[in-house]
Amino acid sequence: MLNDVIAPPRFPIARNRLFNEDNSINLPNLREHLHKEGRLRLEDAIEIIDRAKAVYRAEENLLKLDDPITVCGDVHGQFFDLLRLMEAGGDPATNKYLFLGDYVDRGCFSTEVVFYLFAHKVQYPETFFMLRGNHECRHLTAFFNFKDECMYKYNVELYDAVMDCFDCLPIAATINKKFFCVHGGLSPDIRSLHEIKDINRFEEVPREGAFCDLLWSDPVDESKEDEDLDDEDTLNWFSHNETRQCSFVFGVEAVQTFLKKNHLTAIIRAHEVQYNGYKMHFVNRQSQIPRVITIFSAPNYCDVYKNKGACLKFDNELLNIRQFVCSPHPYYLPNFMDVFSWSLPFVAEKVTDMLWQIIQHGSETAGIEELQSVTVSRENPGLNNKANILREKVLAVTKMMQMYKTLRQEQESIVKLKQLSPNKKLPHGILAQGSDAIRQAVSTFKNAKATDKNNEAIPGYEEVVSGPKTPVRFREDEETA
Repeated sequence: MLNDVIAPPRFPIARNRLFNEDNSINLPNLREHLHKEGRLRLEDAIEIIDRAKAVYRAEENLLKLDDPITVCGDVHGQFFDLLRLMEAGGDPATNKYLFLGDYVDRGCFSTEVVFYLFAHKVQYPETFFMLRGNHECRHLTAFFNFKDECMYKYNVELYDAVMDCFDCLPIAATINKKFFCVHGGLSPDIRSLHEIKDINRFEEVPREGAFCDLLWSDPVDESKEDEDLDDEDTLNWFSHNETRQCSFVFGVEAVQTFLKKNHLTAIIRAHEVQYNGYKMHFVNRQSQIPRVITIFSAPNYCDVYKNKGACLKFDNELLNIRQFVCSPHPYYLPNFMDVFSWSLPFVAEKVTDMLWQIIQHGSETAGIEELQSVTVSRENPGLNNKANILREKVLAVTKMMQMYKTLRQEQESIVKLKQLSPNKKLPHGILAQGSDAIRQAVSTFKNAKATDKNNEAIPGYEEVVSGPKTPVRFREDEETA
């Protein structure tokens, strides 16, 4: 027993500590309780969710905000980093906030993030704002780990309540009528800000169309050479998003056209992990002003990426970036695995080791029999076959023993890799490659991002099923508007 480790609270927080006499939420008590890994009573959690849902539902698809304001990117269930983010951004009681989506999945504290953010929305409905991200949908939360977390810590009723609330989140915002804020990016079906108001957001995020694009699209990778692309127009307008397997990547001319038509200065979005917590895209060579800014607020993403988190602070038309590093947090096994399942590799290694010793002992005799069988192989070829079968069995057990030995020795790195694998499986063939390959896969930001690339795509999209592969522009009926 470790005396310096504080045990989580045994019971959910009492209602008279969670709510004040006027039925407002006691945020300091909630923060303290969640920081200790405490739970909420189901009825209290549902009440917070329902109260937040009513506020979100009354808001427009496109929020119109002014500075001073702090803009935050993806949080992804990293509750303890969210607390540091709010320290960097300022006390929500006196500072306006805009979150750009992706509050759940990947991290192990998504329920805590949801309760804390929803509680702030209830307390500060006029100064605390949240947009919808691509992970605020049933499809992704069931594929990744948010639904599992709800089932582990609460039940399906709470999960359904949260998802119904996510259906009410606004999908975009403007700041000072100059900056367009959205989780993903642009859509060829959205030329004017007014068109965003016509979207029906009170539903599951669709797999294609304008609603999907606003939450899923990415700016084109400017580091790619022209010859790497099917058409040079891809750099400028819209092309199919191969990484996401849905929606589009958008280029500089698509951005310039959208900004000019809507009298905007830049686009602020999230959706992509960045090593420094932010990235400037399509920088104007004359003014040195970026046309697109990506902000990411989950430091050391998935406990593997080693990236910084960041937020943007607007004040008097000035934009300041504040970076922060990750905070220590309690440890969960991947996908809330129990200790017995986690320890199976250790048990299996001992079992295969015993099996190896037995077969190895028999293989010595098999070797003598194999030599003898050579002289009589024409008369009785079955002896050679038996020796070959035994040899293959020995080799198979050897490979299995080496695999479980690798599992035991590289358990920490394997746990990190499983954090990047929502299907609870390691990348195909990586165990056979040995310890060096496993360590290399999580050694740097670049390697972690490459390992995690498959998880950036929309689940279940092994083939391209939406969006043209050839570059497109905005709708032709709007082109000359």
